[in-house]
Amino acid sequence: MQNATPSGIEHNSVLRWLPDEVHLYLKHTEKGASIRALARDMGVHASTVMRQVRKTEARRDDPLVDALLTRLGEGLRDGQADLDRGDVQADATEEDPVSPHMLRLLRAMLKDKAVMAVSQGVGTAVVLAARDDGDPVALAKGPTEVVEVMALRGWIEGHTQGRICRYHMTAEGRVALNRMLAQMESRATGFAEAPAGFSGIPQAAGFASNAKSKRRFKRSIGADSPVRVLGRAKGRQQPYLSADLVAAGERLHRDFALGQFALSGSSSWDRVQAAIASTAAGPQQRHPSDRKLDARKRFADAIRALGPELGQIALAVCCHEKGMERIESDMSMPARSGKYMVRVTLNYLARHYANLSGDDHDLIY
Repeated sequence: MQNATPSGIEHNSVLRWLPDEVHLYLKHTEKGASIRALARDMGVHASTVMRQVRKTEARRDDPLVDALLTRLGEGLRDGQADLDRGDVQADATEEDPVSPHMLRLLRAMLKDKAVMAVSQGVGTAVVLAARDDGDPVALAKGPTEVVEVMALRGWIEGHTQGRICRYHMTAEGRVALNRMLAQMESRATGFAEAPAGFSGIPQAAGFASNAKSKRRFKRSIGADSPVRVLGRAKGRQQPYLSADLVAAGERLHRDFALGQFALSGSSSWDRVQAAIASTAAGPQQRHPSDRKLDARKRFADAIRALGPELGQIALAVCCHEKGMERIESDMSMPARSGKYMVRVTLNYLARHYANLSGDDHDLIY
């Protein structure tokens, strides 16, 4: 298998899992496409593409990310990988060699005090946890190439000591795992829209030809958030959520992610209020260039504008991306009332954003 990584996983299988900004980065650095040409193909400003390219380049400080991008670059130069074929979705999760490893490793990292150890020059990563007697026990193993994808997508983060890298799961990793498990459960009960490999790469202009865009590929696990799913659902011949409501939900999610709030899906509302209060308590330390603090302030302002009741719904569906049945159960809501309350919440949120000045929501960090 000439177009495969050392673990036997094909380069194109790995490419399916990469975010679109990484595809842009590889097209620019390995294929020689100019920033302006990529921007024309996507229909965006050149500065937008440049930010995405710089964002990916900055991530190469992580040895796992650097190793993955280096190997994919070599594969593209040697003709062993194809960016145009790489963004085509797999027909089923079972046919994607990355998915089983990804799911097993993420589930193992949910264990208390679990840490992933990756040694340089070793093709296998190990998830370890300490026993009561202090000795480590191996919970799961997987190819290093899969762990590199997890690091690139921001699902794990860590530090290097000597030849060993130690990683912990991030909040984004938990959200990704919840999506994968929810999609597996839906598929098992017959309600899945389509079983496929988790990539999250949209079939948009600039990444696929017109002929490709006419093909109907099955959506990948977790490729869309609950808000986007409701934005596609038809109600009386119109999308259940309009484009401005979907944009408002994604804007709140972006500020939540950039602010790096230490809030899990099970965090109490008191803890959410404490996090918001801590943001408001230190405005004198804020610097105009500190994007994390800017995002925290925008998020806190939006939650205050919604109030505690709607704020809890917005946090659950937009930030933690919980499904409707889960939200209805957690908040003791009547069955099938979740979609309506989400639409009410997003209407309030959209009005809040409409009253703000500035164009921070157009920036790509």
